[in-house]
Amino acid sequence: MRSVIELILAIVATIVVLMLIGLFLPGGGQGHVERSIIIERPPSHVFDILNSFKRFNEWSPYAKHDPAASYSFEGPESGQGAMMTWSGNKEVGSGRFEIIESTPTSMVKMIQRIQDGYTGTTAFSIGTTDLGVKVTWSYDVELGANPIERIKGKYLDSSIGGDYQYGLMRLKALIESSAYARDYSDIAITQVEMIPGPALKMPGLVEVYSARDFPDLNAGVADTMKKLQAFVDRNKLNVTGPARVKVNLKERYRLAFDVILPVDRTEGLQLPDGMEATETAGGQALVAEHVGERRKSNVTFEKLQAYATVRGLVFDPAQKAIEEILPDREAPKAPDADPGTSMDAADGQAAADEAAAGEDAEEEKIMLEVTRVYLPLGLPAPPVDPAAPAADAPAAAAEPAPAGG
Repeated sequence: MRSVIELILAIVATIVVLMLIGLFLPGGGQGHVERSIIIERPPSHVFDILNSFKRFNEWSPYAKHDPAASYSFEGPESGQGAMMTWSGNKEVGSGRFEIIESTPTSMVKMIQRIQDGYTGTTAFSIGTTDLGVKVTWSYDVELGANPIERIKGKYLDSSIGGDYQYGLMRLKALIESSAYARDYSDIAITQVEMIPGPALKMPGLVEVYSARDFPDLNAGVADTMKKLQAFVDRNKLNVTGPARVKVNLKERYRLAFDVILPVDRTEGLQLPDGMEATETAGGQALVAEHVGERRKSNVTFEKLQAYATVRGLVFDPAQKAIEEILPDREAPKAPDADPGTSMDAADGQAAADEAAAGEDAEEEKIMLEVTRVYLPLGLPAPPVDPAAPAADAPAAAAEPAPAGG
């Protein structure tokens, strides 16, 4: 009997000691996990992946624990208010992520609510280093006053830190696997629906014969546009949109391209040699403006390709850019210098006289070329075999086998 009482007292004493340890553990009321990795891609790529749940399961460490887990999504596709609810086995559990704060290319913060468990804060900080983009994934949770939970919190890092590191490694592999690495954070990209319509198409070719010269796309397009515009004027057609240019061949000494001019009608027209009736491209596309030398618009097209890849949008890698030539735009003026308080009266009068004289002189404006660049989304339809029966045609009856066959 005495031994039983001593055993009970030992158990009680052990519990009391554990509770006291839990209560007085430094920082015992909080749990923290943190892991980092370097990703060799622009911050915009990393931010866009983390600021949405669209591609979460392509890098998340939890998918390996329960590939059959179910997921549902609410709110906007990205940014504050985007939500993902999951439900899986005992190892994965159930709960919800919600993005509560995001700062472009630097931080994404989420609330993680685990069913029948804790509510914690998950954060991704994105910073630049000499080696690339440093991504830090952290998790913070309040453990409450329960001494046992406080003790468990001391082992939180060792219990789930490995999953965090594994997830960051998958994130790195996902982002760096893309062949498109342009940083697109400096341009405004939108997704639009292109509406097809009647148009006139005319090919053009620019060639140079000197190593000092480069094919001038602007001159070639301008020459082709003159021919198209003359035909439009003769036939009293209405131009319904900016001319579109599609470069088909780009070599050191040659540029081959098509100019597509949207018009109100093409029926009944007698088209000259080299000109044909067509339709402008239709369907979903990404679009952005390229401001500057038009011959360098391929840089903006590559940014569109990178944007599409990061966001999981499908496009044909062989697809050429569709470009619209917009009117030249005046370059932004440098901000006027602040005269400040140190300018004396003589300097002030001289500046005033110079400004007055300048009002009469016409200022030289710096104009920039503007090109609207499109990346069509989706894949081209497979070619139709003319020998194949139509999908809705009845199947042909099988021929009888030869007698004795």
